[in-house]
Amino acid sequence: MAGARPLSPAAAIVLAWAGLALVNAGCIAARALPHAGLRVRALNHLFDAGQLLFLGLVCGLAVALWQRLAPRRSWLAPLGLSLVAVVLALAILAPDLDNFALRMAGRERAALLAATLAVALAQAVPLAYLAGRRMARSRVRWIAVAIAVVAAVVNTQILPVDYPGVHAFLAWTAATLAGAALAGTPSRWHLPPAPRRVAVVVTAILAGATVAIDPGNAVRVELTRLDSALLAAHVPPWRGEVDPSQYGHIPIPPELAPWFAWSADAPPIAASEPPLLPPDAIVLFFTLDSMRAEVLQNPANHELLPTLHRWRDAGFYVPRAISPSTVTRFTLASLFTGLEVPQLRWARDSATQGSLVKEDRPRVADLLTARGVTTVHVISQFELVNHVNKIGRGFSEEIEAPIAPGDRLAYAPAVMDAILARLRQHGDGPLFLFTHFMDAHHPFDSGDRKGRAYARHVSELANIDRELARLDAWLGEAGLWPRTLIVVSADHGQAFGQHGVQHHGGPPYEEQCRVPLIVFGPAVAARESPCDLPLLDLSPTFLELFGLEAPGSFVGRSLVPALRGEPPLCGRPVLSTTWDVFALLLPDGVKILDNRRKRTLEVYDLHADPRETKNLCDGDPAGCDARVGLLRRYLELHGAIPAPR
Repeated sequence: MAGARPLSPAAAIVLAWAGLALVNAGCIAARALPHAGLRVRALNHLFDAGQLLFLGLVCGLAVALWQRLAPRRSWLAPLGLSLVAVVLALAILAPDLDNFALRMAGRERAALLAATLAVALAQAVPLAYLAGRRMARSRVRWIAVAIAVVAAVVNTQILPVDYPGVHAFLAWTAATLAGAALAGTPSRWHLPPAPRRVAVVVTAILAGATVAIDPGNAVRVELTRLDSALLAAHVPPWRGEVDPSQYGHIPIPPELAPWFAWSADAPPIAASEPPLLPPDAIVLFFTLDSMRAEVLQNPANHELLPTLHRWRDAGFYVPRAISPSTVTRFTLASLFTGLEVPQLRWARDSATQGSLVKEDRPRVADLLTARGVTTVHVISQFELVNHVNKIGRGFSEEIEAPIAPGDRLAYAPAVMDAILARLRQHGDGPLFLFTHFMDAHHPFDSGDRKGRAYARHVSELANIDRELARLDAWLGEAGLWPRTLIVVSADHGQAFGQHGVQHHGGPPYEEQCRVPLIVFGPAVAARESPCDLPLLDLSPTFLELFGLEAPGSFVGRSLVPALRGEPPLCGRPVLSTTWDVFALLLPDGVKILDNRRKRTLEVYDLHADPRETKNLCDGDPAGCDARVGLLRRYLELHGAIPAPR
């Protein structure tokens, strides 16, 4: 091509990263940002594009220096790229592989396996370089560019709101493939040396500014929800580490003061009188995986879940209880210890990636078993809660429901068979039985396999409902209802696109931390709680149902008085957490979220904004700091420590 000059490798790699910025720009433009306004949307575009261009310029500078200083040997470039990729993989990719490594290799060898996998996956970058160089000719190079674009688009869709190292390496691999293929492309567009240097310096200054300058909390919140916004996911130095002492001056409202007091040394709380259940009470506690509060509030689900709706209408019903966490094992650990998730002494464990083997404080099952109550755990998935990880320590019996060949867990029919078989064996004396039904967990493939994810999810809950109906009928036939109480709730909720995610285990937004709570039995009058209540109230409730006192350290308060007809204890701050994200709901409906990992703050007025779309921190930074200060003082005064990562 007359007058054309080949595109230099350095310029090609910068151009490839600019292409990633264009893909991200399209993703940002397609996202709904309620109440964000033009300014926030524009700054999202600016900072994301600037940061990706910054990475492109860094890569371009590295390539230019390599060409100038390195020996001219073809094998050295992929080798050097491989070494750089390994170093970065060990720093940012290996942490994403920790949980998988723990499952596969156990605690002793998990670090070695994670590092080995990171090193192996890092080779995708030099392989992409070699593939790009082989395709750097004529029209073939555009096939490589198309593959890179597809990879960049996929990167915006997979593993939402997590795995920042995986997203970073996928983006780097895509940029390397495109850059290597574009190097040498004939181009008529070129600047003289002086203007070119000016353009590079100006671009570098602007791109560097998007890394060094804090765009503000509103932009930071939205930017960190975009997984392919690589530097945002890895947190540039926008905010310093959290220093709880800086919030010591924040006043605690007098009405909340009792709930901010240190409770580790508080005296036990005696059971109230008269007893709600007879001495030979049977208490059955069921948690249904991923059942969010909305499921039992949606009239469309009434016919699909008739047993749960009948128990709801005839028992004590909390429409929107607050789960201690959006992660199953954290919630169940909290319920069995009566403590907030970050108060527990967590250890890493090969079976569950988080165990209570170092936690010596008593479990609910410990206390019940010690007082002569038969405690039974019917296990649907062994690694979840058991004597090994000490989350379910203290049960006098553990019964593993049979898992069908090819299944990953025991489904509701098999679990109910085991429950009914154990109930048939039980004679006189008190009994506490717990099981966690896993049927409705993602990927929603154990019920109807057609339709949207939400419909498939509810169909799985319907499978459980049919088994609960079988239990209901059997209890009547066996004449056990007069001594039986059933408690049904969930470990956490489930997102179906809210806040940009399709899963649980993420930040405790309402769709993930709100669950229904039903207490049903002849001793309980039909009524609905007038206020939101923490699920942690179940811990002392189970003890009081059998006449036992609750440790003073328990965060929750027994529901037994409310089950008798007294008003429930409203007006408390309630904590919900996941990993290193903390959310505190205040009695006035204000909810505070502090994401320590991404260093973002959110405050919502749930009365005016139940969908959590308008972050009050955007327009009232001082009020935001005061609210966040309450959350951090709550954590500090309760001796909270981070959960395992």
